[in-house]
Amino acid sequence: MAPLEQGLTEADFPDIYRSADSASLEGQKRYLKYTKLRLYFVISAATASALSTGISSTGIQKTLIALSLFSFLVASAAEIVLLSISPEESWYHGRAVAESVKTLTWKFAVCADPFSRPVEAADSERLFLQQLTEIVAESPIFVDYSSTGSQQITPKMRELRGADLETRRMAYRDGRVEDQRIWYSGSAKKNERNALRWRIALVVLELLGATGALLILLNVTNLDVGSALAAGVAAGGAWIGVKQYDSLASAYSLTATELALVRAEAEQVTDDTSWSKYVISAEQAISREHTMWLARRARVRMPRRRSA
Repeated sequence: MAPLEQGLTEADFPDIYRSADSASLEGQKRYLKYTKLRLYFVISAATASALSTGISSTGIQKTLIALSLFSFLVASAAEIVLLSISPEESWYHGRAVAESVKTLTWKFAVCADPFSRPVEAADSERLFLQQLTEIVAESPIFVDYSSTGSQQITPKMRELRGADLETRRMAYRDGRVEDQRIWYSGSAKKNERNALRWRIALVVLELLGATGALLILLNVTNLDVGSALAAGVAAGGAWIGVKQYDSLASAYSLTATELALVRAEAEQVTDDTSWSKYVISAEQAISREHTMWLARRARVRMPRRRSA
């Protein structure tokens, strides 16, 4: 078991967190899988159609046209699946629930408002469970958040809550703020690299398309691959839009910088009153990016009604 000063690990969070995290990851996996499938077969359809125009053999030409038809049907089927199961909803809103639970858990474990001392332990735990219930109730999707278990207040959470201020400060500084800073910094660099790679790939496809058009003008060939390459460029642009490499790189870099400053401010905390204010401020900085991420991705939906 990790020392208390290193903070909470994912194993120390409520089971609702792991259920929401699992639902989000599964939704993301499905959404990206069907999106890739759709884009691959759109390119396949365009390529087969383009090749059929330059083939003199009737048999081969019909085979390519049939391949184009099949590819369009598969792409349409993938689109229908996306529309029917909406896996992106589980991805987005499952992530929102998981991050909200994580924020609430850290506040509880390090005694930040509304769980500040000297509130009785039983009252704090009751309030914590009540707010967990509200987070789930406000989610616009229906997910089984009990899939990983029913323990919502773990021994490590209680142990950290009972520790002295210095221990809680170190645990939060390193296990929460620094951990998030490292994640955002690394993710920003990863998105920057991916954005550059995809931009280079699109430029290469565009140059190949220009080269193909030039060869046709010079009567070197009558094979028109321009439409296939154009479909590849469009698909690549769509994938960049799905992954949002550029916008995420900028947003994550800004958040990493902000968290570096937040981490430094932890050294100025001297008592429980200033500590609670610090944690609330830090969580607002962390939650701000989560909120913006959801706003960039999720569709606006009507909140579900609660029963009277």
